[in-house]
Amino acid sequence: MGRVLYWIAFIPLCLVVIVFSVSNHATAELSLWPVLTDPVPFPVYGIALVALFAGFVLGGIVAWFQGGSRRRLTRELRRRSEQEQREIAKLRERLNRLEASNRQATIPPPPAPVVSRAPAATAPSAPSPSATSPQTASPEVSPER
Repeated sequence: MGRVLYWIAFIPLCLVVIVFSVSNHATAELSLWPVLTDPVPFPVYGIALVALFAGFVLGGIVAWFQGGSRRRLTRELRRRSEQEQREIAKLRERLNRLEASNRQATIPPPPAPVVSRAPAATAPSAPSPSATSPQTASPEVSPER
């Protein structure tokens, strides 16, 4: 798009310069007192185009100086932005490490493996007290009655 606009502006400008040069081909004597003491014949369109070009260059220089503070501000903001992006990346990495360590701290350890043992041979033991308790024992009937 920018290339098209360039040609749309450049072609008419060239046509205007050509028409101006053809219509003002007469010569004029140019003398610049401290530099040229003898008058020099110079075409009128040359004088106009040199003045136009000099004005364009001086205007560009003034605009460049005027934009210096904006360019400086842009550089400072770009540096600050890059620094803050690096800091954000560091903080994200730190957050990821803390979250990972937190996850490891909250995950319980795996259960201990179950070891099956063969029943050991034991000596016969006395009957348990619950078997002889009065609540569970059946009343004995005496034959004397």
